[in-house]
Amino acid sequence: MHIHQGILSNLLPQVQIVVMIGSRASDHLRELMRIAEYKGRPAYRIEAASELQPRWFSGVEEVGIVVGATDLEPVVREVKDRLEQFSAAQDKGMLEGLAQ
Repeated sequence: MHIHQGILSNLLPQVQIVVMIGSRASDHLRELMRIAEYKGRPAYRIEAASELQPRWFSGVEEVGIVVGATDLEPVVREVKDRLEQFSAAQDKGMLEGLAQ
């Protein structure tokens, strides 16, 4: 199942940054990244939660997550858990010191 461009366009005003989970070879995700960046939202494509960088989220309160394939639910859960860690660290003023 692919996210439609219209759904992404509706998501973008609600978030400050977009994390796209899926293959770097995906033309579909590449196009969605292009749209997000064109509309002024930083977008990062990852294949695993370990690729998330704390510096991407400094000062960010709302993150959109886009998934390129339905079989990535375990990765989505890991990404959400890591984002929660980043949020807790940011609340304590410790985001910059978080191990990468």
